[in-house]
Amino acid sequence: MFTHAAIATDVPGAHDHPLVTRFAGSSIVGYQQVAYDKAVLPLGPIKPGTSDQFTKSDMAEGRITRIAYEAPAGKSVIEVYRNFAQALAKAGFTTRFECADQSCGNGADFSDRVIQPLLEPMHARNAMSKALYAVDGNMRQLTARLERPEGRVDVSLLVAQSDENQPTGVLLQIVEAQPMATGQVSVDAKAMSQGLSRQGHIALYGIHFATDSADLTADSDSTLNQMAQLLKNEPALKVFIVGHTDNTGDLNHNLALSQKRAESVAKALTSRFGIAAQRVAAKGVASYAPVASNQDEAGRTQNRRVELVAQ
Repeated sequence: MFTHAAIATDVPGAHDHPLVTRFAGSSIVGYQQVAYDKAVLPLGPIKPGTSDQFTKSDMAEGRITRIAYEAPAGKSVIEVYRNFAQALAKAGFTTRFECADQSCGNGADFSDRVIQPLLEPMHARNAMSKALYAVDGNMRQLTARLERPEGRVDVSLLVAQSDENQPTGVLLQIVEAQPMATGQVSVDAKAMSQGLSRQGHIALYGIHFATDSADLTADSDSTLNQMAQLLKNEPALKVFIVGHTDNTGDLNHNLALSQKRAESVAKALTSRFGIAAQRVAAKGVASYAPVASNQDEAGRTQNRRVELVAQ
């Protein structure tokens, strides 16, 4: 049974998440909430021969809430886990990965891989290690997802017990997908010039398009202004406008899309800012020149870009 009520022993400032609350009688021993970050979602056991690599994982980005609980004395890993799993299923979550004890590869290594990166950020090294490091391999993991109109929610649930004399621990990570706030860092004409001088190219993440379209969105105007200013400041400069995509979808489609997007930028510079057409050449290269891995969303986001390249 779950409850929303906080108890006196919760760490200061901590509280349950409205979507997934606590096992009755549990106390919060570690807590972290960030407006935008990324979280590793286990989708496979620990890789044989390693102690810190999953055979498969995913990365989720968005608003993240991390809560570490200590369950009441006498409550087993399986009882606590079953309650959470049933509550998640009832709320509409779909299981993406589930393992228990040795099916996780190695229970101690699995729990350690999940909790180690979070001990300092959650300010609960001693409490979380005591409750969640499954020395005897007694642990269970559930990775689940909820699709909803207001945005996807990913959940990573680790329930573990360090030994039979310690209470069961719970680590709940909830990632609510939402757009990252953009426009917080701008690249001005001076920075573009320096990038071209030093490296011959510069990635511009301030250029945005409508989904699966070459239509520039209004929040691209600031970067377009600075591109035009660069070209006016340096009248001898000629550039390639190069469109890049991630590797999602059909390659031929992405080649055409990246070409059209590069052409949209070039057209904006010539028609809106009076830059001579012979100074800007458009080229789309789809996913042929990634700057990060396309295996997760964080990398794919970096690969979707427009670059300014000196001719």
